[in-house]
Amino acid sequence: MTSDQALQGQVAIVTGGARGIGASAAELLALRGATVYVTDVLDCSATVAAIEQAGGKASAHTLDVRDREGCAQLAENIFGTHGRIDMLVCNAGICPEGSVVGDWEQWDRVLDINLNGTQNCIAAVWDNMCAAKYGRIVILSSMAYYRGGVIVGAEYSASKAALVGLTRHLARNGGEFGINCNAVAPGIIATDMTAGFDKPELDEIPLRRYGTAAEVAGPISFLCGPESAYMTGTVLNVTGGVVIAG
Repeated sequence: MTSDQALQGQVAIVTGGARGIGASAAELLALRGATVYVTDVLDCSATVAAIEQAGGKASAHTLDVRDREGCAQLAENIFGTHGRIDMLVCNAGICPEGSVVGDWEQWDRVLDINLNGTQNCIAAVWDNMCAAKYGRIVILSSMAYYRGGVIVGAEYSASKAALVGLTRHLARNGGEFGINCNAVAPGIIATDMTAGFDKPELDEIPLRRYGTAAEVAGPISFLCGPESAYMTGTVLNVTGGVVIAG
């Protein structure tokens, strides 16, 4: 893929960027010219190395999105360095394979990371984006928001549905400040996270294959770029046809 440099001079934060969809998104945003802050509880050095090898700009930062003060401090540091935060990709999340109703420990953990963690990151950048009259926020949901979970637990489906509601709320309230907020809802994507899952048969997917992280990164990059300037509150379903409408 050739860089179009449409994001030259802009600054992005990508959470959950150590691997999978987050890593691919960070690499594509950097390829398009953005300076990318790659965050995760895991080691992000491989993602940053790939970006730098391709000629891009990135740095790795350890961040647990449940740490509200840590999210705020990272945003403050970035703003202090660059004077701007243009893009936030809220990708960090966990996806346990199934649970029974009443597994409250797993319920709390999934909601705390997937939903509360996303809100912590958004709250950390919101005032700066409002002041700048510009911002692109992309939230990673899942087709589970629409269909309900098949191989995942109730807490995962609930968290991803809540993220769609959060996306729409932020879109409605952020528009006057020049903030676009959209969501991407992947289907079954072949990543490290889903490697051990009992996946559905391919004949249940209209395109007859699982998706790749790069195929989700493309829509994320689109929603961060100028091509989607008149889109907000939208959910892009990247499911190989499993979700046709919604």
